[in-house]
Formats: sequence, C-alpha cells, structure tokens
Amino acid sequence: MSSYKRRRSDRDEHLPLWKTIPHHVLFPAVGVFCGACAPVGAFAMRYWLADPILKALWVRHEIQYNLLFYAYMGIGAIVTFVAFGFLLGRRSERQRLSNKTLQARVEELHLKSVTDSLTGAYTHAYLRESLEIEIQHALTSKRPLSVLMLDVDDFKRINDTHGHLFGDRVIKEAAETVRDNIRSEDILGRYGGDEFLVIMPDADHDTAVQAAKRVLSGFAGRGKLATVSIGAATLLVQGKEGPEDLLKRADANLYEAKRDGKNRVSALVFPTKASPKPPEAAP
Repeated sequence: MSSYKRRRSDRDEHLPLWKTIPHHVLFPAVGVFCGACAPVGAFAMRYWLADPILKALWVRHEIQYNLLFYAYMGIGAIVTFVAFGFLLGRRSERQRLSNKTLQARVEELHLKSVTDSLTGAYTHAYLRESLEIEIQHALTSKRPLSVLMLDVDDFKRINDTHGHLFGDRVIKEAAETVRDNIRSEDILGRYGGDEFLVIMPDADHDTAVQAAKRVLSGFAGRGKLATVSIGAATLLVQGKEGPEDLLKRADANLYEAKRDGKNRVSALVFPTKASPKPPEAAP
C-alpha cells in the first residue's frame, strides 16, 4: 500500500543465509572450523621449519609418529572453540533479539506517528512529504505520476443525520474501500476530514482513471454507506509541475465531479478554476 512499507518490509526477505542463523548456532560452527584449522596450521608450520629434502618421506614420517599429537590438538581446539563460541553466541543472540525487538518497536511508533488512527491511512503531513519525493523521482526518471483526490459525498448530511460515530464508521469504510481497489504500490492518505489522497507512482492518466473507476465500483457494492467523488490529475513533466500545482488540478477535478452530480470521476487535464465546494444536500 505504501512507500513506507516498501522501504521497511523488503530487507528481511533478502538477507544472506548466514545472517538468518542464530548466533548460538553460528558461532560454534565457526569454532569447529577454527579448531580444525589448528592441527593443519601446526603441521604446515613444522613442515616449513623442517624444510625437508625428501618431502613425501617427511610427510609420511610426520603423520605416522605424530598422528595422536595432531588428533589431540584438533579435538582440544575444536572443543575449546565450540564452547567459547556457544557462550559468546548465546550472549550475542540475546543482544541481537533485543535490538530487533527495539527496532520493531521504533518502527511501530514511527508508523503510528505517520498514520491516521481511525483509518490506518497516512497523515496529511506524510502525504505532502511523499508527494514531493515522488515528484522529484518522476521528474528525474521521466516516469509518470498521478494522484487521486477523493471526497465522501454528502458527508455533512450523514454526520448531522446519524451522528459522529456513524460518520467515523463511514470514513473508516471509505478508507478500506479505496485501499482494496488501488495498487499495492499506491500511497493512500487521509488528506482532510472526509477527503483522501492517493499518490500513484508510475501511473499515467489512463491508469489513474481506471483505478478511480475501480474505486467507484467498490463503493457501488452492496451495503456501502456512502459514495465518493474523485478528481484525478497526472503530473505534467514538461512544465516541471510542483506538488501544489498537481494538487490544485486534482482538487479542481474533484469539484468538477461534485458539480456534475457526485459519485463520479473527473480527470480533465486542465479543469476550470476551482470554486467553493457545492453545498451538501439538506437532510
């Protein structure tokens, strides 16, 4: 759903295999290797110091008379390194798990700070920050970028008629419906009281309109409590359009949809100048 999730979720899926092994298993395994290297190193050192002329004869003689010495050295070194590795690994594993828990907690707190508690959608401030980043990326990579501005139809009447608790239920259902009908890489946020914004990286005009129509179809399902009007706008790369300009065009298209009867999509490239939102229908 979101850029934040994209940034934080993939790293655990691409870790090297050795980083997934618990330290109290990994460290003793390394200890076995280090211990096995001890007799090999001792043999190589004795060979280098002896510098024999008949090399094959020296090797056969060394193994024949000092095999127990090398075996004792290897077993002792392996046991020592494994025991040390286990103790060190157990301590390191506890610290690693503690750090992982702390990191997860920090990420959870950060996620709560940038999401709306009612809907789970991102906050207005996070949306503005993400939009600036996505626009810079689109301009640099020359990729399309679109936004959808959504507003719940007649929300004031719903609130006045049924109360704020019912209104909260409508807002929550609206967020869930939008989320279910956009792409996983799109960024959904609560832009205002009953307004939502969807940032759509790599989405051209036609892709944005198709997504908006899917959202409308989702709200047309049985049991939905409200409908929405949607204004779509695609970044004008040639004019080096900024966040404010893009949002103004999406907002103007939203008002066009409201004026045309609500529960529809407006995606004019250059909509007419935005006017105050049409008054909500009386109860």
